[in-house]
Amino acid sequence: MSSLLHELRCAARKLSRTPGFTIVCVVTLALAIGATTAVFSIVNGVLLEPLPFRDPGQVMALGSLNKDGKLVHLSGPDFIDYRGQTHSFSAVAPFIDGNSANLSVPGAEPRRLNAAEVGANFFDLLGVPMELGRGFIAAEDKKGAQRVAVLSDHLWREQFAADLHIVGRVISINGNDYTVVGVARPSLTYPSTPDLWTPFTFEPWMIEPDNRGAHFINAVARLRPGVTPDAARRDMKMVGDRLRAEYPKSNASFGGTAEVLQTRMVETASTALLTMLGAVGFVLLIACANVANLMLVRAAGRESEIAVRTALGAGRGRIIRQLVAESLLLSATGAVIGAAIAAWIVDGVVAFGPQGLPRLTDISIDGRVLLFSAALALVTGLVFGLVPAFHAARTNLGEVLKSGMRGSSGGRAAQRTRSGLVVAEIALAMVLLVGAGLLVRSFVKLSSVDPGFHPENLLSFDVTLPTAKYPLDRDLRRFTDQLRSDLSQVPGVQSVAATFDPPMSSHGMSVTFDIEGQPARAADKRMITGVLPATANLFATLGIPLVKGRTFSAAEENWGVPPVVVVNQALVRRYFPNEDPIGKRITLGYTHDTIATTSPVTAGGTIVGVVADVRQDGLRAEPAPATYVGWGTLPINDMTFVVRSRDDLATLTGAVRERVHGIDSAMPIYDVQTMEHAVSESIAQPRFYTLLLGAFASLALLLAALGIYGVISYSVSQRTRELGIRIALGATKKRVTRLVLGQGLTLALVGAVAGIVAAQWLVRLLSAMLYGVGAGDLTTFALVSAALIGVAWLASYLPARRAARVDPVVAMRAE
Repeated sequence: MSSLLHELRCAARKLSRTPGFTIVCVVTLALAIGATTAVFSIVNGVLLEPLPFRDPGQVMALGSLNKDGKLVHLSGPDFIDYRGQTHSFSAVAPFIDGNSANLSVPGAEPRRLNAAEVGANFFDLLGVPMELGRGFIAAEDKKGAQRVAVLSDHLWREQFAADLHIVGRVISINGNDYTVVGVARPSLTYPSTPDLWTPFTFEPWMIEPDNRGAHFINAVARLRPGVTPDAARRDMKMVGDRLRAEYPKSNASFGGTAEVLQTRMVETASTALLTMLGAVGFVLLIACANVANLMLVRAAGRESEIAVRTALGAGRGRIIRQLVAESLLLSATGAVIGAAIAAWIVDGVVAFGPQGLPRLTDISIDGRVLLFSAALALVTGLVFGLVPAFHAARTNLGEVLKSGMRGSSGGRAAQRTRSGLVVAEIALAMVLLVGAGLLVRSFVKLSSVDPGFHPENLLSFDVTLPTAKYPLDRDLRRFTDQLRSDLSQVPGVQSVAATFDPPMSSHGMSVTFDIEGQPARAADKRMITGVLPATANLFATLGIPLVKGRTFSAAEENWGVPPVVVVNQALVRRYFPNEDPIGKRITLGYTHDTIATTSPVTAGGTIVGVVADVRQDGLRAEPAPATYVGWGTLPINDMTFVVRSRDDLATLTGAVRERVHGIDSAMPIYDVQTMEHAVSESIAQPRFYTLLLGAFASLALLLAALGIYGVISYSVSQRTRELGIRIALGATKKRVTRLVLGQGLTLALVGAVAGIVAAQWLVRLLSAMLYGVGAGDLTTFALVSAALIGVAWLASYLPARRAARVDPVVAMRAE
């Protein structure tokens, strides 16, 4: 230990004598280690950190697998059947997430909450203890049971000042009294980071046989002891096949499946995040190569010192230990600064991270990340330190002494090593530049996709009408009509519409449907459509083009008239490829209990119009078949209003809130945003990954350019005598410049070719992240190659110009 401390003290003294070299190395390593640590923090929080449940690998997500292989929600009757007929699970719990709820607290503004309705066994199934109180008990998810709620930790602290006596307190949610029975721990943010949980109760309409085609229920389950996820998946598939045969009308296009919950939660981000981790690893390797090159140059300048130490009896091992101690000290210092950089980056990602990135709140700098950073410092110190140390330890004492103690070129071996490191840097930079180029071109194409409507001058906001105040369909319609009328009177407002599923929201419900008069379709050809309740003027307000026929009128929004529907072009392309859909009558696979009638009403109607496709699920997702139904035929408590205005939308929010409170003073509005912002947010994840890889590629290019500059510059300094003789014998400045440029461009070309070959690996990983651009896009490869060669030329030109100015007399006198 004392020997190690002695070596480190000596290393610190040596490094302090060359502050410029030390600062450059530390900054290079700090940036690379910081970026790598930050990306690992994201990967750790999203992919590696287990969910805060008991035996999280035993918790499964259940769902229906549609004919396209996509996992979708369960219908109510299907959930009952899967829960009763499977044998792999010790417990199964339904839930519906993303609900809106209004919290009313005396003396405070109404607050909108993100609520989740969960089965009574939800918390026991997950195995999560409460911070205060308890979870739900069996009887509390039955119809007519006392209303109870579990609060999230952040709601408890923000709204109730961490009141330790909150359990048993009655709070008002959606106009109904709920008794608080527990407060969840901060780590529990499932599903969808709710503010509170309430018991999920099956309403009669949810399990009506006619609603077997309406998929809107999520489910989690815990495996029985000894049952594997694969066995559970086979069990679900077997029951799904049985339901498909028993209910071909609703289930022919759906099967049952199960996935480990953590895998299900992160599957959309895993490939992209692991690719980013690999990319930042390349940046770290380039940084190591750069610092190794700097240390090789420094070691060459210390040949006389090393020769003297060798002459005085220092062994090769002692020399290597001393130089490796210097490299480890550099990497440790870089790691400490890099950890601070990583913390800053992580805080930014958590605060401003892209919409839809799973487990965003779980990302942090924890013990595992710090251990990773320490290991990274050790490995990088050895990687860039050993090569220069071995070269320096092989210093030829006789050659150095013969040279008059002036130092040598470091030998051809050292020069080849330096050149090889630069070629490796360029190859790695080429890989990253190709990946970044493909993502940039993909993002540009994605950004130019037509959303199917005109988002300019459109404001949207959501409201949730509490069932206690608005129990009947007519109550919901009365509020909707009143607010639309009031908002229309606001100066500058052109039109106001309401819908349950605005563009870019993915709220919609998918159902099966039939076309009257057509024979029953084969099991694998069942028709599926999204259902979008909307007021009649939604199309005009959003600017959705009418392709054929007409939209429904205001009178046709409600029951009591012959029902009509409007469909999109995607539905026509898939289900009416060679015929006119206008006049066809469709029956949707769900019913609606209007409360005022004695029996549910079958949904559907005559197709009166076809409108252009709207990107409901974001710009990247291709439009799916969709059917617009009149708002009054399927009124839902959660609704979105869209307002088109001629004036500045920033000033409109206050008027909107005033009009809402004029109708109901306890009604909060939420998710207020411009539709342009909604469109932008729909591509937030591609933007995030593009910026991330672009930053890595830019850093890699800068480091590679510095590497080329360093090698060529050092080569020029070692060839001063040779260049002086060439100039003395008649070589022109242009010829000398070409000679030196040729050396740099040769390294760049070799590295670029190697990088293009290596890039084939990266582009295969990126293919799933690309939109409208092939993984082998020749334009991207050509542009990136040209940019890299251009940067290499510039990095070589500066020392080449210095070489052309060598004075032969001065060069010879120096020798």
